Amino acid sequence: MSRSVVCYCYHVSHVFNLGEIPAMLAARGWHVRWLNAFPATSMPGPLTNGIDYRFDVPLEAVGQESASLYLTPLVAQAAHFPRGALRVHFLVSLTSLEGVYDEGMFDHYDAIVCAGRHHIEEFEALVRRRNLADKLLLRVGYPKLDGQRRQLQASGLIPPESPLTVVFAPTHGYYINSRFSVVGQYGRKIIGSLTDAGVKVVFRPHMESWRDQDREEVEGIVSQFDGHPLFALDRSGNYFETYAQSHLMLTDISGTGFTYAFTFGRPALFFAPDPASEEGKKGIQFERRENIGLVVRDLDALAPAIQAAHRHSGFLQGQISGFRDYLLFNVGTSEASFVEHALPLLEARSAAKHQR
Repeated sequence: MSRSVVCYCYHVSHVFNLGEIPAMLAARGWHVRWLNAFPATSMPGPLTNGIDYRFDVPLEAVGQESASLYLTPLVAQAAHFPRGALRVHFLVSLTSLEGVYDEGMFDHYDAIVCAGRHHIEEFEALVRRRNLADKLLLRVGYPKLDGQRRQLQASGLIPPESPLTVVFAPTHGYYINSRFSVVGQYGRKIIGSLTDAGVKVVFRPHMESWRDQDREEVEGIVSQFDGHPLFALDRSGNYFETYAQSHLMLTDISGTGFTYAFTFGRPALFFAPDPASEEGKKGIQFERRENIGLVVRDLDALAPAIQAAHRHSGFLQGQISGFRDYLLFNVGTSEASFVEHALPLLEARSAAKHQR
């Protein structure tokens, strides 16, 4: 049986979603081609011997490849898949599906790498609703988290003694989550309120916010606060050092709050000023936020909530780690778990074809 795999990363951040899996497959004798839409200069970290890397590859070119396995974190791909490949999607967020994804975004993948039990439950329901009976749901875990935890252990990076430093990482608003994204209406007010309270804010907008409808507001925020001693901007491809040297995170509906809390054991706060928009919503980004931090509804309560969460960070750290280990599969070993099952996946697919 052929052991060829094509990986495709559209964004630099997608590299972290695949983690060490391409390298581990190559070490086991797989022929690994790693295609990237971005230039080689943007690749985070060193290249691995035994992997055929290509850069500046448009999505259309991926469809000209052939492989037995296709791995990608690209959301909503509907065409240009490698010929003959089992299509495996790696989720780019720990969030649940509702309010974040359009239901049709996963139709064209054969398998979904699920980070935790919440994903299994939600994709099982999605499969029933959309009659996707052949969809494989893989109980793997979250490679990005495991990679960041290894990096933290090796880095020795810690937050400064002062000032209290918060990463403000709002998601970008689009037609699915526009009611929950706060950067447009509240971004400047949030930063102004926190800096007035003596809190340092590291602004980390979503990469898409620099080129979608949020761009004007994001650029306005940067222009207004540029030079303020308690304001910093992070546009780096790899946000690890910024996160590691902060005390807390502030976000809205972004899954980065969960990744941050589970990596560093530090609280994440969720600014959600419109509770009516959440009525009836399901998923960890609505129902389990207080397992890793606090939900703040009012702008005036934001600075006091951040200060309170920081004071009680020791208690919250135990709560965060307990929830992480309950929720996620294979914490610390997700990449090895996938690699162990890669060949059985293909064998099962081949057997199913022969039975038809």
